Amino acid sequence: FGYPDNTFSQPKNIFFGHVIATLVGILFVTFLETSFITLAIAVGIAVMLMMAFNVTHPPAGGNPIIVMIGGVSFEYLFFPVIVGVITIIAMGIFYNRLILKRKYPIT
Repeated sequence: FGYPDNTFSQPKNIFFGHVIATLVGILFVTFLETSFITLAIAVGIAVMLMMAFNVTHPPAGGNPIIVMIGGVSFEYLFFPVIVGVITIIAMGIFYNRLILKRKYPIT
Protein backbone atom coordinates (compact mmCIF):
# COMPACT_ATOMS: atom_id res chain seq x y z
CA PHE A 1 0.00 0.00 0.00
CA GLY A 2 2.84 2.40 0.83
CA TYR A 3 5.05 1.76 -2.21
CA PRO A 4 2.83 0.42 -5.01
CA ASP A 5 5.47 1.10 -7.69
CA ASN A 6 8.06 -1.08 -5.95
CA THR A 7 8.74 -4.48 -7.51
CA PHE A 8 8.47 -6.12 -4.09
CA SER A 9 4.88 -4.80 -3.77
CA GLN A 10 3.51 -6.45 -6.89
CA PRO A 11 0.89 -9.22 -6.63
CA LYS A 12 3.23 -11.93 -7.93
CA ASN A 13 5.77 -11.11 -5.23
CA ILE A 14 3.16 -10.84 -2.49
CA PHE A 15 1.49 -14.15 -3.34
CA PHE A 16 4.49 -16.33 -4.08
CA GLY A 17 6.69 -14.70 -1.43
CA HIS A 18 4.23 -15.57 1.32
CA VAL A 19 3.53 -19.05 -0.07
CA ILE A 20 7.22 -19.95 -0.38
CA ALA A 21 8.16 -18.57 3.04
CA THR A 22 5.22 -20.29 4.75
CA LEU A 23 5.95 -23.57 3.01
CA VAL A 24 9.57 -23.43 4.18
CA GLY A 25 8.42 -22.83 7.74
CA ILE A 26 5.94 -25.73 7.57
CA LEU A 27 8.58 -28.09 6.21
CA PHE A 28 10.99 -27.08 8.97
CA VAL A 29 8.44 -27.48 11.75
CA THR A 30 7.35 -30.84 10.30
CA PHE A 31 10.80 -32.38 9.98
CA LEU A 32 13.04 -30.51 12.45
CA GLU A 33 12.93 -29.37 16.03
CA THR A 34 12.27 -25.64 16.49
CA SER A 35 15.29 -23.80 17.88
CA PHE A 36 17.01 -20.49 17.34
CA ILE A 37 19.28 -22.16 14.78
CA THR A 38 16.47 -23.76 12.76
CA LEU A 39 14.47 -20.50 12.89
CA ALA A 40 17.41 -18.61 11.42
CA ILE A 41 18.11 -21.26 8.78
CA ALA A 42 14.43 -21.36 7.74
CA VAL A 43 14.30 -17.59 7.31
CA GLY A 44 17.54 -17.68 5.31
CA ILE A 45 16.28 -20.44 3.04
CA ALA A 46 12.94 -18.68 2.55
CA VAL A 47 14.66 -15.43 1.55
CA MET A 48 17.09 -17.32 -0.69
CA LEU A 49 14.21 -19.08 -2.48
CA MET A 50 12.26 -15.85 -2.89
CA MET A 51 15.34 -14.27 -4.45
CA ALA A 52 16.01 -17.30 -6.65
CA PHE A 53 12.45 -17.27 -8.01
CA ASN A 54 12.45 -13.46 -8.28
CA VAL A 55 9.42 -13.10 -6.00
CA THR A 56 10.99 -11.31 -3.04
CA HIS A 57 8.48 -9.78 -0.64
CA PRO A 58 10.27 -8.59 2.53
CA PRO A 59 7.30 -8.95 4.95
CA ALA A 60 7.06 -12.64 4.00
CA GLY A 61 10.49 -13.22 5.51
CA GLY A 62 8.87 -13.42 8.93
CA ASN A 63 6.46 -16.21 7.96
CA PRO A 64 8.80 -19.11 8.85
CA ILE A 65 9.20 -17.70 12.36
CA ILE A 66 5.43 -17.42 12.87
CA VAL A 67 4.86 -20.90 11.45
CA MET A 68 7.59 -22.56 13.48
CA ILE A 69 6.77 -20.90 16.79
CA GLY A 70 3.07 -21.63 16.24
CA GLY A 71 3.76 -25.22 15.24
CA VAL A 72 1.18 -25.12 12.47
CA SER A 73 0.41 -27.74 9.81
CA PHE A 74 -0.10 -27.66 6.03
CA GLU A 75 -3.69 -26.40 6.41
CA TYR A 76 -2.21 -23.09 7.59
CA LEU A 77 -0.86 -22.55 4.07
CA PHE A 78 -4.40 -22.38 2.66
CA PHE A 79 -6.10 -20.57 5.50
CA PRO A 80 -5.05 -18.01 6.61
CA VAL A 81 -2.05 -17.52 4.29
CA ILE A 82 -3.43 -17.93 0.76
CA VAL A 83 -6.84 -16.50 1.67
CA GLY A 84 -5.15 -13.58 3.43
CA VAL A 85 -2.76 -12.91 0.56
CA ILE A 86 -5.58 -12.89 -1.99
CA THR A 87 -7.47 -10.46 0.26
CA ILE A 88 -4.42 -8.18 0.57
CA ILE A 89 -3.89 -8.18 -3.20
CA ALA A 90 -7.57 -7.46 -3.90
CA MET A 91 -7.62 -4.61 -1.39
CA GLY A 92 -4.37 -3.22 -2.84
CA ILE A 93 -5.86 -3.18 -6.33
CA PHE A 94 -9.11 -1.64 -5.05
CA TYR A 95 -7.30 1.01 -3.00
CA ASN A 96 -4.81 2.03 -5.68
CA ARG A 97 -7.01 1.84 -8.79
CA LEU A 98 -10.36 3.02 -7.50
CA ILE A 99 -9.53 5.36 -4.64
CA LEU A 100 -6.11 6.80 -5.52
CA LYS A 101 -6.50 6.40 -9.32
CA ARG A 102 -3.01 4.90 -9.69
CA LYS A 103 -1.90 2.13 -12.01
CA TYR A 104 -1.50 -1.01 -9.93
CA PRO A 105 -0.18 -3.59 -10.47
CA ILE A 106 2.58 -2.23 -12.66
CA THR A 107 3.79 -5.59 -13.99
